[in-house]
Amino acid sequence: MKTPQFFSDVSHELRTHLALILGPAEALLAHGHNLTGVQRRDLDVMRRNALLLLRHIDDLLDIARMDVGRMKLAYAEVELASLVREVARHFEPLASQRHISFVVDAPVLLSIEVDVEKLERVVLHLLSHAFKSTPDGGSIRVVVGGKPGERARLEVEGTGSERTRGVEGRELGLSLVRDFIELHGGQVQVTEVPSGGALFQVELPCQAPEGTQVTRHAPEEEWGLEAGLALRSTLEELTPPAPERVHEAVAAQADGADDTSRPSVLVVKDNADLHRFMVEALQDDYRVISAFNGQEALEKARSLRPDLILTGIQLPHLSGDALVTALRQEESLERVPIVVLSTRDDEALKLKLLREGAQDYLVKPFSAEEVRVRVRNLLQLKHVREELERRNLELERLWGREEAHYRAILDASPAVIYVKDVQGRYLLVNNAFEAFLRRNREDILGRTDEQLYIPELAAVFRRNDVEVLRRRVPMEMEELAPHVDGLHNYWSVKFPLLDTSGRPYALGGISTDITLQKRAEEERDRFFQLAPDMFCIAGLDAYFKRVNPAFTRVLGWSEEELLARPFLDLIHPEDRERTNHELAEIGQGAHALQFENRYQCKNGTWRWLSWTTAPATPEGMIYAAARDITVQREVQEAVHQLNHQLEKRVSERTRQLEEANRELESFSYTVSHDLRAPLRHITGFVELLERHARGSLDAKAQGYVRTIASSAQRGGQLVDDLLAFSRMGRVEMRQSRIELEPLVAEVWEELAPEREGRQVVLQMGPMPEARGDPAMLRLVFKNLLGNAVKYTRPRPEARVEIAAEQGEGGLVVHVKDNGVGFDMAYEDKLFGVFQRLHRASEFEGTGIGLAHVRRIITRHGGRTWAVGTVGQGATFSFSLPAAPSA
Repeated sequence: MKTPQFFSDVSHELRTHLALILGPAEALLAHGHNLTGVQRRDLDVMRRNALLLLRHIDDLLDIARMDVGRMKLAYAEVELASLVREVARHFEPLASQRHISFVVDAPVLLSIEVDVEKLERVVLHLLSHAFKSTPDGGSIRVVVGGKPGERARLEVEGTGSERTRGVEGRELGLSLVRDFIELHGGQVQVTEVPSGGALFQVELPCQAPEGTQVTRHAPEEEWGLEAGLALRSTLEELTPPAPERVHEAVAAQADGADDTSRPSVLVVKDNADLHRFMVEALQDDYRVISAFNGQEALEKARSLRPDLILTGIQLPHLSGDALVTALRQEESLERVPIVVLSTRDDEALKLKLLREGAQDYLVKPFSAEEVRVRVRNLLQLKHVREELERRNLELERLWGREEAHYRAILDASPAVIYVKDVQGRYLLVNNAFEAFLRRNREDILGRTDEQLYIPELAAVFRRNDVEVLRRRVPMEMEELAPHVDGLHNYWSVKFPLLDTSGRPYALGGISTDITLQKRAEEERDRFFQLAPDMFCIAGLDAYFKRVNPAFTRVLGWSEEELLARPFLDLIHPEDRERTNHELAEIGQGAHALQFENRYQCKNGTWRWLSWTTAPATPEGMIYAAARDITVQREVQEAVHQLNHQLEKRVSERTRQLEEANRELESFSYTVSHDLRAPLRHITGFVELLERHARGSLDAKAQGYVRTIASSAQRGGQLVDDLLAFSRMGRVEMRQSRIELEPLVAEVWEELAPEREGRQVVLQMGPMPEARGDPAMLRLVFKNLLGNAVKYTRPRPEARVEIAAEQGEGGLVVHVKDNGVGFDMAYEDKLFGVFQRLHRASEFEGTGIGLAHVRRIITRHGGRTWAVGTVGQGATFSFSLPAAPSA
């Protein structure tokens, strides 16, 4: 807890040192008859600022006392309107000097109990703020009102805006106003007014708190102003000595030099003393231009184009931060360095101004030497930049007529080509650079990588550039650059451009997109590593140079073991001579030879490898792939053994089959002889019976005789069909080219007896050539067309269609009729022996015809099938392999 003694000690220490400044300064001003005008002026500046500092110290101590509750009020009775008029009277000369309409409206006599010294300082700070914030020619109005015995009201209103004048010390004074009024139990309210200024409204209780001692205050004509120090320092702050003359003197001092060979500096500050300080610090080395408000500074910067600008923040008419923004919007002033002078060590404000274009931010207090150093450094940087620009112009003049040729060459190059200055700004780019960056050349030139790329990439580019400029030699490197589909790999060659003295003034670069190559390499390496086959690079010296993991998986040797010894050491002795021969052929340029040999595994076993190689490269490298075929070789050996055994078994089975065929032929002859003899006897005796018993047999007996004869005849036909079916599998095929259309017409003519008395129409479509046994195919068509004629018998008008078409596997023939059809549920029985879907009483036949068709077509390498619907007809189809071309 801070004690009253603490504040007393602080006040004593600070006031002592300020007294040692104020006393000697005022004594010198009063009695220093030998002082020069400059010395007297500087002493007066010291005196006035020490006085102002003393006032601020008193204000700070009062605020500190109130914060810790150590502020005591000495209540006295005073007439409020008289007190306000007395304080305001001291501001009237200032209002007249600045042409400000200053009105005090205090008609009501209102007695209040307050701490008079505190209230005087409240009125003083409110008026000080109003005069600081109101521009010349504006207006200030003070109103006093209230009800006796209740609450008093004080209003101070000024026109203009907060940005029209400097506001040093305003926050401290207004903070003290608020604290003093609240200490009295009152309140302060501030609002904006339509004129752009502010209205301060203060309310105070008219009477001191109950039980408080209140002294009687002297009448107005007997009491002087209690807050004398505060009033004195405030008026001196608001009324610098002869301000117009000071501004004129500073302007003459700054603008009088006509030496245009020196750099020009525009100094912008409304405080005359600080302005003079800046001018005097710079005028020996620079041509100084003065401006006392932001708008004047902007106009002079546009017309005079200074080399550097020094500006404050709190300026009349146009603030310093707004001035920075306006200057950076002027193309002709875009590169002029700006130094901001501020009383506020505000990091956020500093960063904001630096982002908006200021080059430096200088916080008061500062020495003249510090200002000169900062200005010199910035102007040197500007000079270097301008020198580079000048040299660029010289280069452009040197290129002259050749530039078009160079530009054509650069723009025709697929590589990205560019030139940057030593600060990293692009001076030249080609068409490939524009296409890669997807920006116009005008949007690139003059910018840096930081303005074109993300920070991470820009930092890498800049680091590489700086290293090239530092070493002063060309360098090659791989860099990443953004594309629409992601980052691309570029191989860059960067080289310094040196002036006649050997110093780099720019940097050139040629960058080639190697993304596809990199991806191909990565994919190749990935394929090399993950491939199940064995890939390697070997030399003609019989050493492996690189092997993939499959070698270790198959042979068991590590990569280091395989690379450390000649691969011939691992090859089976029986295979080395052949391998050496193949190696020599590859070395002589043989193409993709394939051979097999055996390699020894680490466990002592042998594996068969099948090799595919490319011819050796000029460097003597062989690219080869191998596949482990050990299992295949073992299978081949097993198959060889099985084939040998199978050949023996086939030979034995062939012998048995030949013997069985001979037995079958003997059996067929026996069956034919033994079955035909009884059937001939039956047929013969039936004919004798019919001849001898003709006329003596009744109708019923004659039916029996006809049934016996018909059955015997069908039995003979069945025996003949069975013998023909059995021979069909053994008859040798004699294939030839066959014209199908004549063959079909001939078979149809043979069926004429069966069509006699009926209306049967044959519709024949295209019938191309086929290849097959003519006799067998005749039998096929006879069976299919015969069936069509037979099974259309119930139709009054029978229709048979036959056509052929070329399919993917050969010729396809369709025979379609409109007969009785069949149920597709029985389709699989149609082509079987003795398989019938209709009773013999309905349709005669042995049931072997379609079986003949399937056997013949199968022997030709084709297939048979059928599609039918009961009562609507059927279609029988077969295929034949395509006839070979002549």
